[in-house]
Amino acid sequence: MRVPFFRSPWQEPEASVRVITAWSRVLGSGNYILGPSVQRFETALAQRLGLGGVVGVNSGTDALVLALRLLNLEPCDEVVLPGYTFFACFEAVVRVGAVPVLCDCATDDFIAGAQQVAARLTPRTRAVLAVPLFGDASALPGIAALCRERGIPMVEDAAQALGARAWSETRGWVPAGAWGDLGTMSFYPTKTLGATGDAGALGSPHADLINRARSLRNHGLQGLAHADVGLNSRMDALQAEVLQIGLEQLDTWLAGRQTIARRYLTGLSGLPDIVLPADREGHAWNYFVLRCAQRDDLQARLAAAGVDTKIYYERPIHEQPAWLARFGAMDLPIASSNARQSLALPIFPGMQDVEVERVIAAVRQAVEGQQNEKGDEP
Repeated sequence: MRVPFFRSPWQEPEASVRVITAWSRVLGSGNYILGPSVQRFETALAQRLGLGGVVGVNSGTDALVLALRLLNLEPCDEVVLPGYTFFACFEAVVRVGAVPVLCDCATDDFIAGAQQVAARLTPRTRAVLAVPLFGDASALPGIAALCRERGIPMVEDAAQALGARAWSETRGWVPAGAWGDLGTMSFYPTKTLGATGDAGALGSPHADLINRARSLRNHGLQGLAHADVGLNSRMDALQAEVLQIGLEQLDTWLAGRQTIARRYLTGLSGLPDIVLPADREGHAWNYFVLRCAQRDDLQARLAAAGVDTKIYYERPIHEQPAWLARFGAMDLPIASSNARQSLALPIFPGMQDVEVERVIAAVRQAVEGQQNEKGDEP
């Protein structure tokens, strides 16, 4: 039995019928770019997040670039961000002409928290890019408090965390994407809310930032005049319709992810040489990523057993050629260690019970095989 790493919920027959019906309406309307479909989705997402507005764009990467553009950063301005996250975060900082400053992960964790961010702040810091990695929003309250205390804008890359939440003593449970001055989202198909292609969004409680973002995503257009040099990053109506349907299903999908994650945590507990992710309240479980010192061997054994896995991230940002060519070598020991050990197991809405059990059994068998071989060593 093969277990895929991901299977889109849009492949389910009932969901496919809903999408086809919605797309037929769009095709008949003639409104294919932005328009009423995108506006409805923007309004619904803003209401869910409790934000003043949401702007639909072409991708999560474009959302990051636009968010940083809105901060009017100068060439020597620094942006602090995690070294262990997806490359697009670094890419966005470079694209707006600012200076990326990488921080390490927290000890024995994938997340860069307030302590790690604070260690990298300088008088030139003009923004902090916080990342609730893999769907874990637990570090956001501390980073948000640090940024408020220092008067530094916070951009939250919630690409992997839509549906996650964290506790605020003054606001109660606050959703990921609503902690900073700007929140960015990706709707890449594997996300907690995935489209059937590329799409993204940014949100903010600040009306002036939302209004400028709407202009910048459409070539800087305001009325009939181009008031700024923007870009072409308009969400299309077909993806907006998919996302509107998905938003209605998101809580069900999140509950499914949480159930699978807890079955993994129970079924894989106590295995030698395996470090499981922390089961923190509010986790969206976009990815379930464990650590194993013999990661490559474990991945090969799982592949042989028919279980697909993925590595996040084989090279952290500070080890990527694009970083080294610009900024040279640096040491982020925990990020580097995580990159050597991380392995993501399948987790997705609609994953069947037999598939979950197969993954658990395959991991346990693989680890047992590793331990037996260790015992045979002279």
